[in-house]
Amino acid sequence: MSQVPKFGFSAFLKLINANPKPQKRLVRDRFRPSTGGYDFHKSLRQRVQRIAFENLALHDALASTAEIGKKAERESAIKGLRQFSEWRQKNLGDLSACESFLFSSPKELFKVEFTPNFLIELNGRRTAVHLWNTRQALSAGLVSASLCMVANRHPLESRPDDFAVLSLQDGRLFRWSDANKETAAFGEKLLEVLDLEFANARLEFGLPEAVEGDAPDNPTP
Repeated sequence: MSQVPKFGFSAFLKLINANPKPQKRLVRDRFRPSTGGYDFHKSLRQRVQRIAFENLALHDALASTAEIGKKAERESAIKGLRQFSEWRQKNLGDLSACESFLFSSPKELFKVEFTPNFLIELNGRRTAVHLWNTRQALSAGLVSASLCMVANRHPLESRPDDFAVLSLQDGRLFRWSDANKETAAFGEKLLEVLDLEFANARLEFGLPEAVEGDAPDNPTP
């Protein structure tokens, strides 16, 4: 229970784009016992990876969704694959793998892992792209602020030229390079506010203050 919560990037985007009451609940859920939730979007990510790195044809990827037992998950994967294909037709650069990056909040009360699904050159920039396929609406400002968090903490020697989130709900691409100093500053303030929320949650659950080196929970994507 004293562990530091760890978010996958989509889970983090879901948290910061939530309204205040749901956001508070999501924070506190991180301190409740859990056996690990079902990864609703794993089937989509696996197929996108095979398209990107194994030359799987879209037709075959779509046909393979018949193997997905849950109707909602199957329909979500089909929609996401079609949106990804449409985006790829307009962005033909080679795709390659890119390592994930883990960073801590200022007070180290939670951790966030940015996991790119692929690296692609966009407008001359080697761009690490994370896919989003959740129905929850995204705020462009909040996504940009989150990408600033990643870029500002990533070691320079191995940092891609750009970071992005591609929404497979509507085809929008959010890029760190489109952000400004005000957005970056907003991202830092947001981390401070979330740290306070996590500190309050620890108090409510009677947990000790988190210390550096606490083992993080497994992240949700």
